[in-house]
Amino acid sequence: MLKESIAARYSAALFSLANEQGELTETVEQLDAVVAAIHKDAALASFFASPVVDREVKQGILRRTLERKVSELALNFVLLLVRKRRETLLDIIARQMQELREREAGRQAADIATAKPLSKRELDLLAKRLSQIHGRTIIPQPKVVPELLGGAVVKVGDRYTDASVSGKLEELRRHLLAVEDLQAPLSPNGKA
Repeated sequence: MLKESIAARYSAALFSLANEQGELTETVEQLDAVVAAIHKDAALASFFASPVVDREVKQGILRRTLERKVSELALNFVLLLVRKRRETLLDIIARQMQELREREAGRQAADIATAKPLSKRELDLLAKRLSQIHGRTIIPQPKVVPELLGGAVVKVGDRYTDASVSGKLEELRRHLLAVEDLQAPLSPNGKA
């Protein structure tokens, strides 16, 4: 959670700067490409994340590798992360930049978990209803979680709604345990 909030400050600053310079789409795509390239090679990922590697060495290699492949803004941002020892935040920042761009465009992703796959029609209806509720275009990200038994669990931004059968059963179980605790007979000295 701490990483998310630290990354959010970097994301907001980069988003604002890239938007101001008219390079938002380019910057988001280039950060995604850098993240993908780093994760494609385990040795490169280890090198990039290593706190042992000297920052100057790391910056030199990154500068030579990325100089003609990404914009000056994207390159300087990655180098800044290395200089501040925040390079492990790059994945989070790239994701947050995507989310900020979607939000700016009036779109937002929604994680929708169901016990069985939803039909296209059901997914479209749910997305339409969620769009009305949230006041923006919702882009559904469906996944199947058989343990839910039925219903759905929906997460839009930081809002979480559990309307699953397993969630309702768990709620019922907690309620019954609470009622049972309240009805426990008192001992002769007035204690449970």
